[in-house]
Amino acid sequence: MWRRAAPFVLVVVMFAGCGGSSENSGPPGVTASASDPSAVAGTAAPEGIAGVLAFALTDPKTDQAHVNGKVDYPTSPPTRGAHNPVWQNCGFYTKAVLTENAVHSLEHGAVWVTYTDAADAPARSVLLALAKANAFVLVTPYADNPAPFVLTAWGRQLRVESITDPRVAQFIGTYAKDGPTVPEKGAPCSGALGVPPDRPSTLAS
Repeated sequence: MWRRAAPFVLVVVMFAGCGGSSENSGPPGVTASASDPSAVAGTAAPEGIAGVLAFALTDPKTDQAHVNGKVDYPTSPPTRGAHNPVWQNCGFYTKAVLTENAVHSLEHGAVWVTYTDAADAPARSVLLALAKANAFVLVTPYADNPAPFVLTAWGRQLRVESITDPRVAQFIGTYAKDGPTVPEKGAPCSGALGVPPDRPSTLAS
C-alpha cells in the first residue's frame, strides 16, 4: 500500500514518459510463445560469460508495456516484460519487493540479484557489498529462486551456487547500467520506490 498519496501522484506523472504504454490498466497475462522456447528455457548469451542465458521477447507489443496489477511472467525470476509504471530503487533489501517493480528496474539497467532464506551471514555481507559498490545493483530475497543466487539483467540471467563465483562480478560489469541489452540507457535506479534495507514499498523522499 502506498503510504503517501501526494508524492505518489507526482511520481506517476514523472514516470509517465518512461518505457512503454500505460494504456493497459490490468494484468496482461504475459506468457511465452510456444513457437519460441528460448523465451522460457533461454539460449547461450552472445556476450561470452559461461552459463549466462539469453531470453527472447515474450511479445514485442507488451515487452516494455506499463501495467497495473500482477504479470504472469514465463520465467522466475523474470528477465523482461511488461511491468509496473514505478521502478524499484536499487540497493540491498532484506524484504521481498514486487516483481513488477523490479522488472521496471531491469529496463533501466539494473542487475537484480536474488537470494533465498538459506543465504548465510557471510553471503549476505557479500550481497550488501555488491549493492554498495554499484548504484545499478538491486539485491532482494526471492522465494522461487531456481538456484541459491540468481543474477538477472534485461534479457539475461546467470544462476550460481555461490555469490563469490567470479562470474558474478563479470555479469554485473557487463550488464549493469548501460549494458548491451538495456532498453533505456541513462534511466535511473533511484528516486522511485523503496528505502533499503527493509522498506521496499516506501517512496523515496
